[in-house]
Amino acid sequence: IALVKGVGVCIVPAMVGKRLLRPIFHEVAKSHSNELFMLTALLVALGAAWVTHHLQLSMALGAFLAGLMLGETEFRHQIEIDIRPFRDVLLGLFFVTVGALLRIDTLPNHWHWVVCILLSLIAFKTLVIMLLTRFVCALPYAKAFRTGLLLAQGGEFGFVILTVAINNKLIDPIQTQVVVAAVVLSITAAPLLIRYNKVIANW
Repeated sequence: IALVKGVGVCIVPAMVGKRLLRPIFHEVAKSHSNELFMLTALLVALGAAWVTHHLQLSMALGAFLAGLMLGETEFRHQIEIDIRPFRDVLLGLFFVTVGALLRIDTLPNHWHWVVCILLSLIAFKTLVIMLLTRFVCALPYAKAFRTGLLLAQGGEFGFVILTVAINNKLIDPIQTQVVVAAVVLSITAAPLLIRYNKVIANW
């Protein structure tokens, strides 16, 4: 049932989003009100989050899908400018929250598991993205591998999934710390992977 809901939530916005959002934002744009434009964008994001929440799915999934729908309209650049203050504040809050999840004192005894999960995460994501870009976008193997390196780090949804696992008592506190540490280190390593992706690919 959850799988059907998830597929439906992903398909419906793709079908309805363009047809519904474009006329709405055209009407809002005619008012020449930046405040109304920003409120409409936030309403779409909060509305999508509310829908997925009531379908017993993640609110973050709804907001993410709303972002995809808004990104498909010709107003995406104006929306990006309007929500930038919110983005900057919430991005800082996100990293503070992630830092609060991590307990450094528990890691020395489990560092080998952290390194193992970190390397597995980067290798797995690189491989999956490389294969997708190679066979879907028909990129050469070198470019496909570099694309995989650029996107190899753990993302925000890793923490969303981890929170669900913790709330449902699927993993114990030690395992939580190991996984959180691995994802945080992958995010920390992302600038190096991005900067030296060509060197790594050539090697």
